[in-house]
Amino acid sequence: MHVLNLNDKWRKNLFIIEVIACYITVLAFMILTPMLGDDFNYYATVNKAGSFWQLFAQEYDQYMHWTGRSVAHIILRMVFYFDAVMLFNFLSAGVFVLLTLCIYFHIDRRRRYDYRLYLLIVLMLWIFGVSFAETILLKYASCNYLITTGIIIGFLTLYRHWLIQGSKGSILRCIGMFLFGIVAGWCSENTSGGAILLQLIYFAVILYNRKHDSVDTGRKAPAPESASKQSDTLSVAMYGNKIMPWMITGFIGMIIGFAFMISAPGNYIRASFVEEEHTGLVGMIARIQKTTLLIRDNFLILICMFIVILIILRVMGKTWKELHNMLLYGFLFLATAYSLIMTAEPQGRAFFGAGIYLTIAICQGFSDIKLDEGSKELNKAFYIAGTCLVSLMFVHMFFEYVDSGVDLGRIYREEAERNTYLAQKAAEGATAVEAPMLRPDFENKYTFAYVLDITEDPGYWTNTEVETYYGIESITGVERANWTEY
Repeated sequence: MHVLNLNDKWRKNLFIIEVIACYITVLAFMILTPMLGDDFNYYATVNKAGSFWQLFAQEYDQYMHWTGRSVAHIILRMVFYFDAVMLFNFLSAGVFVLLTLCIYFHIDRRRRYDYRLYLLIVLMLWIFGVSFAETILLKYASCNYLITTGIIIGFLTLYRHWLIQGSKGSILRCIGMFLFGIVAGWCSENTSGGAILLQLIYFAVILYNRKHDSVDTGRKAPAPESASKQSDTLSVAMYGNKIMPWMITGFIGMIIGFAFMISAPGNYIRASFVEEEHTGLVGMIARIQKTTLLIRDNFLILICMFIVILIILRVMGKTWKELHNMLLYGFLFLATAYSLIMTAEPQGRAFFGAGIYLTIAICQGFSDIKLDEGSKELNKAFYIAGTCLVSLMFVHMFFEYVDSGVDLGRIYREEAERNTYLAQKAAEGATAVEAPMLRPDFENKYTFAYVLDITEDPGYWTNTEVETYYGIESITGVERANWTEY
């Protein structure tokens, strides 16, 4: 039984419509998000490169003096070097869709073309995604979070798919996974670290299966539609008892990429600028407190959802072994989130990858609340409640999207007018310029423009980045209500 009792053709059509709608909606918001903050700084720096290969020299300098996240920054430098911001919008929207699909493919026992599950995944990213306006829509930050997380989850999706299939692969796969692993490991300290931890858990489970002679019969993943009628994916036996060569090369590749990233000399230079009030044990306790509070601020509702779904599944009679995938990604969320105690001042956006792991865990549990023949009335009530939740989330997001979309359009217009004005003043050779700040009426959840807007202080960092971009010595922000130049 399915929520709308649709046949396979209509389920497929509705699923495809959701995927297309996911792409169009996020693309529209990306286009309406202009260059902001560090985008100006990177653009100005890239313009100083005399050739394409000098981009790598610039990145090496940053690797040595600021950060080791070279994969994200090389992508960003290429975007600005080829002046392909609009193309980047189209490509990053595609990465967002691929990320939603990868989350979908991580869910065991899902129905074929489960439009209800996919809609929940998309809505969770839009409503509960960590700092969506920054990590998804902002050019600089999306390279650091959306693109890199897409690479990591994409790697894990292939890894997990072939693992469950028991596929041996060829030498080309071994080489491909090695190279893919290097890139995925060089993406994000905590999210890449979580992926490495997941692979270690897979190795441990495989060794456990070998010791206890747990072999999954067939070793081929069941078709999604029939998954609810089979027990193939209900135990850790699904992971088999053999470690394939491509698994080893992929893992080694990820370790190498991760090592290059965390050993960057720039990481230590950057860390030296952060001063902690306490050191030693007291300092570590303070870090744990900061991290815990950030987890509360970003994930309280999602953690409550995880707990409620877990209780419902236990009431429905699910065993802990049957819930292993949900529990595994819940553990990955905690490990990835609390790994940030290694940094003195963790930022909220750094929890983006941890949020993806928690989203997978919740969606796995949600998918396991099914209606089958002979389902008890209580089970039916849980299923209906889940469907109602997704429906309410959709209605909320519809109105939020329309309202925020209009405001984003207004912000884009004001940014475009100001950029045209500043470009004109720069062409005239002006050295001190006043420019209007954004009207406060248009601020919403899906814009980071107000955080990165120019201020009344020409020496403030957001002002200086715009000044560097336009080659103007001083730009002072004034209230839009007092602006009369245009």
